[in-house]
Amino acid sequence: METKATVSGECDSKFNGVQDVLAELLNNGSEVGCSVCVYVQGRKVADLWGGVADPKTERSWDRDTIVSTFSVSKALVSTMGHMLVDRGVIGLEEPVANFWPAFGQNGKEGILVRHLLDHRCAISYVDAPLAAGDLYDWDLMIDAIEKTSPNWEPGVNPVYLNMTYGYLMGGLVYRMTGKRIGQFNREELCGPLGLDYNFALNNEEKARCATVLQKGSPRALFEEVKNNPKTLFARTMQGFGTNEDFNSDGWRSSEVGSGQGHGNARSVAGLFETLRGGGTFRGVQIMTPATRDRAVGFQCESESDDPVLGKPIRFALGYELNNPTFPMGPNPHAFGHWGAGGAFGFADADSELAFGYTPNLMHDGLELGPRGTALVEAAFGAL
Repeated sequence: METKATVSGECDSKFNGVQDVLAELLNNGSEVGCSVCVYVQGRKVADLWGGVADPKTERSWDRDTIVSTFSVSKALVSTMGHMLVDRGVIGLEEPVANFWPAFGQNGKEGILVRHLLDHRCAISYVDAPLAAGDLYDWDLMIDAIEKTSPNWEPGVNPVYLNMTYGYLMGGLVYRMTGKRIGQFNREELCGPLGLDYNFALNNEEKARCATVLQKGSPRALFEEVKNNPKTLFARTMQGFGTNEDFNSDGWRSSEVGSGQGHGNARSVAGLFETLRGGGTFRGVQIMTPATRDRAVGFQCESESDDPVLGKPIRFALGYELNNPTFPMGPNPHAFGHWGAGGAFGFADADSELAFGYTPNLMHDGLELGPRGTALVEAAFGAL
């Protein structure tokens, strides 16, 4: 007799529908292991996990299991930037070069801080050719960012900053604080908030990582890049380690702020609950409500499909806004960030809801996908 997957954690009875959807996804093979967490009106109403973290060893997904969340990482780096705006350390309407002089060369002199956050800075890839593993080298990538020229005219249309975003915003954070994103996060963001989300993982954190799994060939993504090297998407995907499957020590140890961050649904939902609550969580304030309001307001959207993602996108300042590709419920002002494979976090101030979802089996499309969508719908269905 086949053993059914067990869903563990805590769930308000009103949100049993979320637990039921998670159980169904685990038992029908749609999920291998994952976690989901929901806050409503500042109260955690669902904190659930289940399945297998590592199929080879049959290690279960536990309460403290973490996993690569891919571009959900960008929301953390964006929040770091807004913390510096809130402190008056940087200004949205000022040129990046005012704070990071080496950035202001080769046609980048007029790029504003807000253009980094809203993906209009026109630096989706760097001019320098990147060898295998270069993407994980902080100093090399910062130097490449400084020396590159814009890919097209800055400040006009948003184009997704796929793997450069973390070094653009992270480089600015480093220039103004002397802290790379891993240190800043531990000391000033997730550390004080008590959120189990980190970059540059230590050995204890690496031991808690779930194994990232991909449908079909684990190299399919990079085979596509290799076979179509002149596409814009391929240009944005240079510099990954040889045979990268997102479980390597190089990936887990790096500070690739565009995608390397590791956490679980509880930490992702906690971040967005912090933002939903105006910048305060568990009595710890990271920014004022006014700064939060400015951060999550609409800025721009792609005229059709984004040329990197191949899907339409809408941006606030460093956060994605509700759209059919990344559905965040019924309210257009909901904000969050999706990650490749389906990891997702968002907040909806109108419904007073914050949500996090972290799977280890990657969805094979550049969209939220049916699993995450079903969990989001179940959460809103309980309101």
